[in-house]
Order: sequence, then C-alpha cells, then structure tokens
Amino acid sequence: MNKIPVGKTVAFAYNFLFTRIGTVAGVAALPAVLASAVDYLVRSYTSTDETEAAGGANLLIWLLGTVTTIFISSVATVGITRSALGLPLGSGAYYFPVGTLELRMFVTKLRFWLGVAVLLILASLVASVTFMLAGVPIDGAGTVEPSAATLLAGLATWAAFGFAIVTIMRMGFLLSATVVSEESGGLRRSHDLSRGNFWRMFAVVLALAAPILVLVSVAGAVILRAALGPDYARVLEQEGMLELMRRGEDAVAQNLLLWEAFNTAIFILASGLIYGASAYAYRAVTGKPLPDTNPR
Repeated sequence: MNKIPVGKTVAFAYNFLFTRIGTVAGVAALPAVLASAVDYLVRSYTSTDETEAAGGANLLIWLLGTVTTIFISSVATVGITRSALGLPLGSGAYYFPVGTLELRMFVTKLRFWLGVAVLLILASLVASVTFMLAGVPIDGAGTVEPSAATLLAGLATWAAFGFAIVTIMRMGFLLSATVVSEESGGLRRSHDLSRGNFWRMFAVVLALAAPILVLVSVAGAVILRAALGPDYARVLEQEGMLELMRRGEDAVAQNLLLWEAFNTAIFILASGLIYGASAYAYRAVTGKPLPDTNPR
C-alpha cells in the first residue's frame, strides 16, 4: 500500500483552500448557513429544565439537529471533494444539489458517526468493567491504591480507546474521496486504503486542525471575557474549569447570532482543508495522478 505524503498533503490542502477559496465558499456557503441555522434552532429550543420529560425532548431535538447537519454537510462534502479531485462541478454544485451521490454520501457519513458512537461506547464499557474488576469505585469515591490490577485496567483502557481512535481515523480520513471516486466506496474501502498510514493521517489531521482549534479557542475566550469581564480570572481560579465552561455556554447563548456567524466561517474553512487533504491522500494511496499542489 502506498504511503500518504504528509507534507505534500498538508500543502495541497492549504493551497487548495486559499487558491480556490471562491469555489470552496461558493459550494459550502449555503450548507454552512443552513448548518448554523440548525444549530441556532437546536440551542434555542433546548430546555434548561432538569425533568425527565425535558431531557427526553432535548435528546430528540439534538438527534434531529445532528442528522440534519450531517445531511447538509454531505452536500458540501461532495462538491468540495470533486473540486479537490479535479473533477468538473457544473453550476448546479453552487445551489445545494441533492442527487444520488449526495444521498449516498449522507448515508455513509451517518453510518460513520454511528460507528464512532458505538466504538466510543464500547471503549467506555471496557474501561468501566476493567476498573470495576480492579476494585476501583466507578463513582470515583475513596482513594485508589496503585496495584497490578489497576495497572492492567489502565492498559486495557488505553488499548480500548486506542483501537477506537485508530479505527475511526482509518474509516473517516479517506471517506469523502472514496465515496465520490468509487461506486462501492465507503467505510470499508476507506479503512482498507488507509492501512499502514495511521500516523501519517494523524499528522495531517493535526496540522489541519491546529489553526481551526486556535480560532475556536480565541473566539470562545473573547465571548467569555466579554460576558464575564473582570470575573473571568476569578471564576477560573476559584470555581474551576468546569464552571468556566458552563459560564461559556451561557455566554454563547447570549451571543448566539455572533457565534453562529463564526460557525459559518469555520464550516467553510474546515471543509476546504479536510476534503482537500482527503482528495490528495486518496490519489496518493491509490496511485492515481496527483492533483497539482498549487491548484488554480
């Protein structure tokens, strides 16, 4: 199996985003706005009541919003991936097209996220069971004495979550390109093509995610500082990070339109980077002609 060239893949993703920003924005702008609108509605209609009925309603709203967002993002995924692969788009790509390919992308991405949830739940169950067998209270009460049993439980937990992360990366990194390029492309094909490339994919994702995470962190800090003012440092020092995060959710709720406008921009930027990298890496591992690292 061919190896993913880390440097060239990262370079192509950034060059694709900035040199084809008009195409990326044209394809992803409407999906980005729609996805932000869905998030706005979900946040607006989620109840703060702590009753079981409210909790069930919140879960249903969240699930409907998540599935809708996955569908919306699938349309952008197809258009941007086609552009990154050098395939023709046509004018319809800029008007939220919903055809067979977009629906297949939606079903595949839905299966991917269900797989992610199952893998993480199974890893959590392994961790809970192994630590319970080692005599560690699940509620965290009491003092845990180091022992061979707790060491084995820790190793089992690391192995379970490590397996989950590796599998998620292998299923997801090449997913968009395989679905667009191959009629039978999907989770299994993406997983098979990525064999022996986990650390290379991890390095690419890290290089692409770092600036996005910085932007999100800065935006969150700005909103939080604006909401708390001089109390920001006091809350962090005296009440801890969890309370600061709760205050952050409240601050976002008070500045929801501004936050969703920021989300729209992040959606567009992240789509160009992620799907651009997936397209280049796909051609590298399949031996197909690589797209120009300076796309025009």
